[in-house]
Amino acid sequence: MLKIDAAESNTTHAPLFTYNYDSHHDWWLLIQTHTSATFVINGEETTMPAHTAMLYPPHTEVHYYAANNEAYSDDWVRFYTDESFVNNGLVPTETPFKTIESSYISQIIQLIAAENFFSNKNKELTIQSLFQILFYKLNESLSNKDDDFRTLALYQLHNNIKTNPGFPWTISYMAKQLYVCPRLLHKFYFEEFGISCIQDVIKNRVILAKDYLNNTDYSIKKIAILCGYSNTEHFSRQFKKETGLSPKQYREQTPKSE
Repeated sequence: MLKIDAAESNTTHAPLFTYNYDSHHDWWLLIQTHTSATFVINGEETTMPAHTAMLYPPHTEVHYYAANNEAYSDDWVRFYTDESFVNNGLVPTETPFKTIESSYISQIIQLIAAENFFSNKNKELTIQSLFQILFYKLNESLSNKDDDFRTLALYQLHNNIKTNPGFPWTISYMAKQLYVCPRLLHKFYFEEFGISCIQDVIKNRVILAKDYLNNTDYSIKKIAILCGYSNTEHFSRQFKKETGLSPKQYREQTPKSE
């Protein structure tokens, strides 16, 4: 089942435009921006450039607004569905991401809006087919290996992990840096660096811990905190798994720098 509630293409709004709807709804909302926009997701703001897609599922807060006090423009479709190609993660929810063929996607949404307006004989079948094409095109934006934006974001994340391993890194936070779902974050990160993002965090935390153990008299508990661990035992387990020694054993066997 797929039913369109409303759809519009190339809508425009004045600067300071904002859209805020609470979670008491049972519809889906798909938007593609033509201008920069800021999305508020679980209380965190993420500003994205023009040609960004966002899929909101039912019963989630919908909150986004024009960025940089500029006029705002987008395409959007509000709909109801139980179709598997919408529900199976082909396009991640509550995760803004850059679209590769934004004009093509805009045209598809324009066709969906037109079909929804008219009472054509094959209206339902046509809308169903257009939606499938739309979601496959959006998925291509996520998996396109020539996406410079994604590659840049990957290397920025990789560098940030290396230079600040003690940051409280989480999968959800890192995924938001790339504007993809966690599953795609794992896929892209491993393809690019040959290591999972979480394992990269652990590796760099151990490197940092070794430096503290070699060159300071900090307690194991303080080093654990500085390396991003709230639990000293968890820190010690991961350190030993990576080095074969507990932090205490490593400190005792390694001479300090003069």
